[in-house]
Parts: sequence; structure tokens; C-alpha cells
Amino acid sequence: MSDDPAFARLAGLFDVGLLKDARVLVAGCGSGGSQVALQLAMSGIRDFTLLDNDELEIENVIRHACGRRYLGQRKVGAVADLILDRNPAAAITELDVDLMSAPDLDDQIAASSVVVLATDNDQTRYLVNQKCVELETPFVTGRVFTRGIGGEVFAYNPGVTGCLACLEGVLERTTLRQGIREIDLVDEDVREKMYGMEIAEIKDSPGLNIDIAFITCFHTRLVLDTIARGLPERPKFLPPLEHNYFVWGNRPIPPFSKHFELQKIALKPQEGCLICGPASHE
Repeated sequence: MSDDPAFARLAGLFDVGLLKDARVLVAGCGSGGSQVALQLAMSGIRDFTLLDNDELEIENVIRHACGRRYLGQRKVGAVADLILDRNPAAAITELDVDLMSAPDLDDQIAASSVVVLATDNDQTRYLVNQKCVELETPFVTGRVFTRGIGGEVFAYNPGVTGCLACLEGVLERTTLRQGIREIDLVDEDVREKMYGMEIAEIKDSPGLNIDIAFITCFHTRLVLDTIARGLPERPKFLPPLEHNYFVWGNRPIPPFSKHFELQKIALKPQEGCLICGPASHE
């Protein structure tokens, strides 16, 4: 990619050519996944598989990377178009399918350097977690908390870190994420005044695009770090991250006590984990 003038000014600080063979599966092309995919494309990633089965609607455009001209289009096609606008040489596979019933999900995960897990529900997160553990494929997942008060990002590296199930077990014994329950952050009167929504709908209202952008930047950075760990040579000025789980607070709303609050841990495999622990392989 050194001959691509669009990336010429990055050459002195980041060897994008080292990333040219990385294959990235983006599972979920909503507000978070679309921004991570675009940031990765602008970092030199050019081999994408996009998986989603939704279309862009009017309420999406204030948070999604794709704007009004994509209304009514399938999200995988809209995000693909954004990537190609930044890098016409990108190779993109569009999978307009439900992740839970995707017939070749195992093959797609196994062929990927990393999975960008950007779905909005625990069922898909834990399915991808289990398959990535079984297939020894890294993944990075991110989530924005309700009202955009903050969010979390977690990277799984097979044999090095714990998996998503390990993380949930550890978090039960720490103050990280303490008090954050996406549906219960506000009482019924406040919720009605702010949103006019039922409880089941508030989870889909994660705040302003800038709130999401903080989390997608963390998400993208952990994806790049994960890819770099699998390369014979790391890109210049991209030293390895010491931690693989980050909780970021955008503003001082409980459980956060100040603006731009960061908490982080280095999650190791947990011996008793039913997904990636020794007992799971017996």
C-alpha cells in the first residue's frame, strides 16, 4: 500500500502495508460496527466481511457512519460503499444474514484474523465468543451504555486472555461496571420524559454519536493491536497494549464519578471457565 497516495502521509508513523493481508469479520454493521469498519479501512485494513441483516432507517442516521443517502439500503451494502470510497482496492464480502442462523459462520470466523463483535445483544455475543474459543480466532467486542454515559471494550486472544465468559465472572467480583444496568439506569418518570419509550426500547437509545465515537475508537485500537499480535512484525509506533478490557465514562453519572474516567484490567484465562477453561475441553 506504499504506492497508494491516500496513505502516503501515514508511512512515517504507521506501516499500513503490514496490515494488507489481515481479514476482518465485522459482525454487526450498526452505529458501532459501521464506525469501527470505517476507521479500520482508514488504518489500512482492506479485506472485510460484513455481516448484518438490517437496513438503514431514518432514526439510525444521527449515530450511524452512513447518512441519509443510504436510507432504505441494507447496512452491509451501505457500509461497503463507505469503505470503498476510502479505499477502492478493498475486498468486501457482504453477508446479509442473521448471525444466529448464518450457515457458514464457522468458516467465516475461522478464516478471519479477528472478529469485530458489534452486535447489540448478549445472545449473539456469547455465540461468537464460544465459536471464537473453539476455532481459536481473536475477537474484540464493544458496547455503549444507555444514554451514552460510557461503554466498554474487550479483546479476546486465544490462549493468552480469558474469554467473554471469564470476563463476566471476574466483573461480578470487581467494582468495574458497578451499578450499570442498561434498562434500569433511570426511573419510569425520567425515562418517559426523556424518551417517551417503553423499557424494552431504551436499550436501543445509546446517546449521541460522539458518545459512541469514544467507544469505537477504543474498539478500533484494540482490533489493530489484536491484528498486530499475529504479525511477524508489528507496525511502527504501535506498541502492544497491556490491558484487554476497558471501561470508559463519558460524564460523571453513576457509576462514573468524573468526566472521561477510565478503568482497565488485563484479563487472564479463568481456570473454572466453562467455555475456555480446561474443563471445557474434556
